[in-house]
Amino acid sequence: MSEPSAITKQKILDSAKKEFLDKGFMNASLRTIASNAGLTTGAMYRHFKDKDALFCALVDDAIEVATRAVMAADVANHFNDPDPMGEGHHYEENKILIELLDYVYENFDAFTLLLTKASGSTHEHFFDEIAELYTKNCSKTIQWLYEKNYIKNKLDAMTVHVISTSLISAFTELIMHKIPKEQAAEFLKTISDFFHYGTMHIMGRE
Repeated sequence: MSEPSAITKQKILDSAKKEFLDKGFMNASLRTIASNAGLTTGAMYRHFKDKDALFCALVDDAIEVATRAVMAADVANHFNDPDPMGEGHHYEENKILIELLDYVYENFDAFTLLLTKASGSTHEHFFDEIAELYTKNCSKTIQWLYEKNYIKNKLDAMTVHVISTSLISAFTELIMHKIPKEQAAEFLKTISDFFHYGTMHIMGRE
């Protein structure tokens, strides 16, 4: 009697994750993935059309969660905030970061795949894409804050790009260096305060 499709699919994904983590997307072998899952390559194709589909199945949820987190910087989230540069808003920003941190450490392998093993896959430019999205949202928000007179100084595009990308990079360093979660939480709080108060200063907000 054959096993349920969901169980077979999970065996394939578990085998694929190990192969991708060991060899990266480019060098991973579909034959090895199928064999370690107890299947022929042909049988595996009934569940996943190709190697990229397998990789995407392992990381797409992580991308969705990360995207939602960086979207919190969008200007739309500031419309009804009585003090969008105040301590209350900074608290909410930190809350989002901690929630993302929890998710990252619960799905550490998925983010490791995205940041270190994705070359040649659909998601090989994950870091650049998420950093670009965050930069875009920060730029829109800073423009809005300036127009509403919440800040005195409007930052130039390059400054916003460097600040935004650096914050995303700081987050990814935790994954790249496999920092223990408790240490990562302290690091993230320090970095968040650094960027928040530093940015407030250069935007002319006391």
